[in-house]
Amino acid sequence: MNVVTGSLVNIYTRIDQFTLWVGKLVGWMLIPMILSLAYEVVARYAFGKPTIWAYDMTFMLYGSFFMLGASYTLRKKGHIRTDMFYEKWSPRKQAYVDLACYIFFFYPFVLIFTFTGWEYFIKAFITNERFVSSPWMAITWPFKLVLPTTGFLLGIQGLSEILKCLIAIQTNHWPIQVALEEKATT
Repeated sequence: MNVVTGSLVNIYTRIDQFTLWVGKLVGWMLIPMILSLAYEVVARYAFGKPTIWAYDMTFMLYGSFFMLGASYTLRKKGHIRTDMFYEKWSPRKQAYVDLACYIFFFYPFVLIFTFTGWEYFIKAFITNERFVSSPWMAITWPFKLVLPTTGFLLGIQGLSEILKCLIAIQTNHWPIQVALEEKATT
């Protein structure tokens, strides 16, 4: 392995470790979501006293969980891909196609999503925007902060994937992540 490849491996490994950590942290968001749902069901059906906050808490947490988990899903290769032709190609050809897709499709979307999400967040924060469709009238800015955060996380994980493409183009082999995966699960 040459110096450039070693440096790329070091960078993408650090990004992947961060993304795995974020994925585990986001996974803990399931607990308050499940607890608020369970509380609402018991309060509503056992005691006839529904809450005004449980629905809002659930959709905000589920939306946040879904969005913030996107970079972890990208890291784990969990997004949809059509493999009809792709799986028959050499790693180098796969990497060229992936690299082109990241540059021409992924990053323009991520940049637009991040900057638009930031504008939504700033407006909600400055105006103290609230959900008017809810009797609880929860503030929206924490929920809207998830948008630019998701864009940022996707952007840095996309960088990791681009570095892996560059290594595959250079070596005609995809980088192996077995040691990192084992380390992350312990």
